[in-house]
Amino acid sequence: MLAATEPADTYIRFRDVQKSYGAVSVLNGISLDVAKGEVLVLCGPSGCGKSTLLRCINGLEPISSGTISVGEHRVDGASQDTLQKIRLSTGFVFQNFNLFPHMTALENITIAPRKILGLPQREAAAEGMKLLEQVGMAEKANVYPFQLSGGQRQRVAIARALAMKPSLMLFDEPTSALDPEMREEVLQVIRQVHHEHNMTMIVVTHEIGFAKSVASRAMLLDAGRIVEEASARVFFEHPVEERTRRFLRAISNDL
Repeated sequence: MLAATEPADTYIRFRDVQKSYGAVSVLNGISLDVAKGEVLVLCGPSGCGKSTLLRCINGLEPISSGTISVGEHRVDGASQDTLQKIRLSTGFVFQNFNLFPHMTALENITIAPRKILGLPQREAAAEGMKLLEQVGMAEKANVYPFQLSGGQRQRVAIARALAMKPSLMLFDEPTSALDPEMREEVLQVIRQVHHEHNMTMIVVTHEIGFAKSVASRAMLLDAGRIVEEASARVFFEHPVEERTRRFLRAISNDL
């Protein structure tokens, strides 16, 4: 494996992380550092452990062994109070949007700030409208998810994650359920979010053009192991490992 230089200002730290479901091993000795403000792109074939790795970061999946730290907090073995702090500082955007179908776009965005942070309705609504404007969805504030396209729903989902003012954003293949035109809409929003907030991001995606334009580093997972990690330019243009080259050829042929 080609290892990148350890970031100087580490925000997320994995050390020899193992994750198994019964006899099935999903993560096999992951050691990784992610710096504040860095955008790390995760690539790899289906079932290689990408989504599991993301879910371990905020404790949605408990690890089997090793350690994970986010900021000053240890995730493994953490109390519910500590996990709550980690989750409140982490925005998670899923493949399938996960919006509440009985709530409008604005209601989806404001419910967590109101219920969890205690923000008054008027203040939450004002903040929610700013976020909808940021993702180009202000005119859809009072529309329900079933009335939105896939790309529009994903943009609302990103605004909902941003409403909690996270310091870390996790994106789990946010464009995989979208057609090409809608994919570019969502990717442009993610670029804009990073530009405006300089936020730490980990993005599971196979969108090479997007990764080249926004990622600090890229990494290939296979069979729960890190095959290669490098700067995005080196990873996509001059990969060292043959497994990485084969993977990149395969996804390029699928475009």
